[in-house]
Amino acid sequence: MDERTLRVLEYGKVLGLLADCAASSLGKQRALRLQPETRAEVVRARLRETTQAAATISRYGTMPLGGLTDVSEQLQKSRAQVALSGTEFLAIGALIYCAERLQKYFEEAEELAPDLYGLVQQLSDQSKLREEIERVLDEDGEVRRNASQDLSRLYSRQGVLEGRGRERMDGIMRAAMSRELLQDPMIVQREGRFCLPVRSEKQSQVPGIVHDRSDSGATVFIEPMEIVQIGNEMREVEIEIVNEIKRILRELTLHVGAAAGDLGQDLANLAVLDFIAARGRLSRSMDGSEPLVREDGVVSLRQARHPLLPGKAVPIDFWIGDKFDTLLITGPNTGGKTVSLKTVGLLTLMAQSGLHIPAGPGSEINVFESVWADIGDEQSLEQSLSTFSSHLTQIIKIISRADAWRRRQEAQASAERMNCLVLLDELGAGTDPAEGSALGQAILEELHETGCRTVATTHYNDLKVFAYATEGMENASVEFDIKTLQPTYRLLIGQPGSSNALDIAQRLGLPKRLTRLAREYLGGERVSVEDALREMRQSQADLDRERKQATKAQRDLEKLRKEYAKNLEDLESRRAEAMESGFDQALDIVRKAEEEARRIIAELQKQPRQSKVTEEKRQQVAKLREQIEREARERAAEAQKAMPPEPSAPPTPELPKAPVAPIAIETGQRVRVHSLGREGQVVQRLKENLFLVEVGRMRVESLASDLEPLEPEVSEEARRLAHTMQMRKAPTFEPEIDLRGTTVDEAITELEKYFDDAQLSGVSEVRVLHGKGTGALRQGLQKYLRSHKAVKSFGIAPYNEGGEGVTIVTLK
Repeated sequence: MDERTLRVLEYGKVLGLLADCAASSLGKQRALRLQPETRAEVVRARLRETTQAAATISRYGTMPLGGLTDVSEQLQKSRAQVALSGTEFLAIGALIYCAERLQKYFEEAEELAPDLYGLVQQLSDQSKLREEIERVLDEDGEVRRNASQDLSRLYSRQGVLEGRGRERMDGIMRAAMSRELLQDPMIVQREGRFCLPVRSEKQSQVPGIVHDRSDSGATVFIEPMEIVQIGNEMREVEIEIVNEIKRILRELTLHVGAAAGDLGQDLANLAVLDFIAARGRLSRSMDGSEPLVREDGVVSLRQARHPLLPGKAVPIDFWIGDKFDTLLITGPNTGGKTVSLKTVGLLTLMAQSGLHIPAGPGSEINVFESVWADIGDEQSLEQSLSTFSSHLTQIIKIISRADAWRRRQEAQASAERMNCLVLLDELGAGTDPAEGSALGQAILEELHETGCRTVATTHYNDLKVFAYATEGMENASVEFDIKTLQPTYRLLIGQPGSSNALDIAQRLGLPKRLTRLAREYLGGERVSVEDALREMRQSQADLDRERKQATKAQRDLEKLRKEYAKNLEDLESRRAEAMESGFDQALDIVRKAEEEARRIIAELQKQPRQSKVTEEKRQQVAKLREQIEREARERAAEAQKAMPPEPSAPPTPELPKAPVAPIAIETGQRVRVHSLGREGQVVQRLKENLFLVEVGRMRVESLASDLEPLEPEVSEEARRLAHTMQMRKAPTFEPEIDLRGTTVDEAITELEKYFDDAQLSGVSEVRVLHGKGTGALRQGLQKYLRSHKAVKSFGIAPYNEGGEGVTIVTLK
């Protein structure tokens, strides 16, 4: 791709947004190096990965990539058997733990994200190496005292010697204090040796080795001779401890070196997963969607938005490559022509890079071999180039590439057309309008003949007429509200625009005589062109209005047809009920009504698609519905009275004389009527133990003993509301809460709301940061977690995830 094109379309800024979504430096590096792809199969594969990442994040939350760092240098050192430090081992352990968490994360995502699942399955199992690192090193990367038997023994020996030394030093210090030889009554250490702070003038009275002197010279730090031997033994043990630690780290380095090949591949795969996850997160942040990838030159964008515009951008609908290959956009300044141009170019580059685009579902992007753009004022004072010269320099580069393509095709006797997208802003501007317009026509014709998909903006009327008269070219405009003098930023393809300069000037207050004089100076030919364009726009507007009216009439007709179809379905349902219950008379009525409804619908279908349904037909259907419901109710009531009672039921609906315990049945409750084997809804309590129940299209009186209360159903509206809340909450929810610095009561209050948000977001595991401190906050929170109804389990985090300062909570 052309570097200038990438710059003027601000492709780098999109890569910056993508890098911000990555969790590691490796993912950020891949994001910043991303380039558009020209192979359609690769573009489809990348888009598919992005779609799977966005779907996985939406369902399961952010991918657990914390702890992923670049350890390639440490792996190289381990291969060369250069001992690693404790912090380097911790980084490798974090890498292994990250891989393990991702494998667990994707356990249930195979069907949702098969490509990502396959990549995760390639991660090696290094759990034993991680366990060994955790056994040897503590959370700070220091070798544990019990890392080996020899090290444990040496630390025990060191403790014994230190205790013996301090005991001897206590006696020496008390004796020296009684003789007033010390500057302060304390035991200090210098270079690992026990010393006393002796007054410099009394130095000769304390036999021993001088290890240090204060800055003022008033104090000398002396190791008494009586303690020198113990100090020597402590020093020897200290050397042995250091050597044993080095041996342990060398041995652990060999283990890492043996697995360095697999770990290097895991690092590469995790970097790729981080990069793919960043694409998924970017898609969700800009409400992106996966476009359909085409190779026939067709581009179709629905409700497309520029991803870098602040606030709520006005979406545009754009298409090219089907009925026309060249699109000329006109309209006033600040109307959005350049934004439309940039939106098309930038979204094309994003899609070819495997990124979702901020456009509606069903949008289509062609994979172009090249995208060339000349946008913006790139006047150069250093090179003495005017705006016109700067634009022309870039256009010459584009034309030269088109010429080279043409020559290659002629040499190969091929009729294949160029697969490229050309974006030209203010074509022919910066010079004499007549010459600029003529030059613009020549450029458009050249690019059009080579097959380039070309989108250009201009103010010149001659170019509008040229596009109108040339097959395969089309005009478009950005809408401008002349009443408010404000652009609407809507792109109207098929409608040439106008600068509206004279109209705008007049509405801003310029005297009419001046605008009238300006029109005279403008010339009859120019006015005729403007009038023709205005009439064409008016005709287009009238056509659009008629099309909308026809569409509305069609929708109304379709709505009525659906209503009649539902009525027919109701009739079928009533017939089934009648057959099941033995309502012969009701069935006969239903059949007659059904025939009448079919006759009405058949008459409707014979009418033209745009015609309106007469009020008479509406009334016929309404009367038919009332007749069906009234007569069916009457026959159903008669049949119900004639039905024989169930063997277990009392012969009459009279209440029994003996008192009966009331059953907890309320009006509006869903119940099962055992005698009918059907479900219904309680309409009214007639007596203490007798209810009126609506079953299907009929109402029956039933005893409480014949009714079984049913669990209330969750309405579709409730389900939809819950789903909406989850979708709104999930993108902003962070699976980690920091409660450090709060009291137990304050923390519990915050945690209660946080758990509600977590369940609304569909997250099953969260991290609670409480710090180590005195442990009071941790103990208080864990006591609270034991009794919380939403908590399934909890435990302290691994050392490389915060250890005792973090609690991992699994929610139900």
